Amino acid sequence: MKIFFISPVRKAAPRTKKQCEQYVERLEKEGHQVHWPVRNTDQTDPIGIRICDTNLSKIKEADEIHIWYLRKSSGIHFDIGAVYMLVRILGYKKKVIFVNRKRFAKKIAELTQKGKKDYLLVLNALDENSKKESADF
Repeated sequence: MKIFFISPVRKAAPRTKKQCEQYVERLEKEGHQVHWPVRNTDQTDPIGIRICDTNLSKIKEADEIHIWYLRKSSGIHFDIGAVYMLVRILGYKKKVIFVNRKRFAKKIAELTQKGKKDYLLVLNALDENSKKESADF
């Protein structure tokens, strides 16, 4: 299976980077082909357009999109916007998995209870497995 893994590139703490690396290793050990922008997308683009184009192309090719959310990462939001457009507007069939959803479970419940809108709720809605257990992160 082809998986595009959205995760923080620049603003992640060392522990988060290590957890993401272990997650990718686990997927690849299971036999999946993973495109991880940290590792597979050339990040030297001085403007960022080529990075965005590469990631969108790889998202379109992927069977599944796995997302390790970090609120302060603008790149994650951009890539999730691309996923939203492909899945919700253009009708591409992509399974979306919110990998570290457990970490935000209380916040999601609080926002839902208060009837507030938040990007976390959009991401949670995109996750086809939001009612099931997510990964152990």
